[in-house]
Amino acid sequence: MRKAPPADFRVSLSNRADGVPVISQAAIRMAERFLVAKSGKPLGGIYSKFNRRLCRPTVRLLTHTSVTPNVLTFTGLLVAILGGLFFARGSYINYVAFALLFFVSGLFDEIDGMLARLKFRESSFGTWFEGLVDNVTYLAIFAGITVGLQHQYGRWALKFGIALTVGCVLSVLVISVQRKLSTAPDRPHEYAGKLNRLMESDSSNLVSKIARQVHIFVKKGVLVHYLLIFTLMGGLPLFLWLAAVGSNITWIVALYFTRRFFLRPSLEVAAANNVQTAA
Repeated sequence: MRKAPPADFRVSLSNRADGVPVISQAAIRMAERFLVAKSGKPLGGIYSKFNRRLCRPTVRLLTHTSVTPNVLTFTGLLVAILGGLFFARGSYINYVAFALLFFVSGLFDEIDGMLARLKFRESSFGTWFEGLVDNVTYLAIFAGITVGLQHQYGRWALKFGIALTVGCVLSVLVISVQRKLSTAPDRPHEYAGKLNRLMESDSSNLVSKIARQVHIFVKKGVLVHYLLIFTLMGGLPLFLWLAAVGSNITWIVALYFTRRFFLRPSLEVAAANNVQTAA
C-alpha cells in the first residue's frame, strides 16, 4: 500500500523553466531575444521598460561585436553634450534637436547596462563611470538650457540656471556620500535597491512615503521623456523652474535620508557600545 506524501510536499505540473530550449537555428534567435528581453534591471519602472523595448534590436546586434559597455556610456555622454550645444544656439528647431539627442543619450544609458549584463561585464568601475557620466550629462544639458533661455528671457533664466547647477552639484555630493555609507566598495550597484527597501520599510514616515512616489522623476531614463514633452510644447521655461526647485529639494531630502538611514543607526550602536563599556 502506497503512503501519502508529507503535508509539506507539493508537486506542480504547471511550473515551467523560464527559458528557451535551443534545438535549432530558429531557437537560437528566440533565445537571443529572450535574453535581451530579460537583461533589464528588476527595479526598472514603466519608463525604463519602454526605453528597453526601443533598445532591444540594438543590444542584440551589439552582443555580436566587441563593443564594450563603457564605450557606449561615453558615447551617450558625447551625444548629450552635442545636444547641449544645439540648445545653447537658441530657436525652437535647435531646442527640439537638443531634446531628441538627450533622449537618445538616455537610450545609451539603458543599452550599456543591458549589454554589461548580457556579456557579464558588470563591475564596480562601470557603475562608478556610469554615475560620473550621468552627472556630467546633467550639467552639460542644464548649462545648455540656461544659455539658450537666457537669450530669450534674460537674467531670469540665468538665475534659475545657476540655482539648478548648484542644486545638481550638491545632490551629486550628498548622494555620493550616501552611496559610500550604504554599500560595499565593490558593490555600488546595490545602492538604488537598498535605498528603495529602506524607504519602503519606513513608509510610515511622511518624507519617505512622498519620496518613494516622486523619486523616479530624477532618473535620467524618465527625465528624457519629460524634457522632450516640455520642449515640443514650448514649456522649457517651466521645465527650468521645476528642475531648479527639484534639484535643491533632492539634495535636502538626500541629506535627510543619509542621517535617518545611515548615520543615526551607527550613532545608536556606538551609544549602546559605550553603555556596555561603562557597565
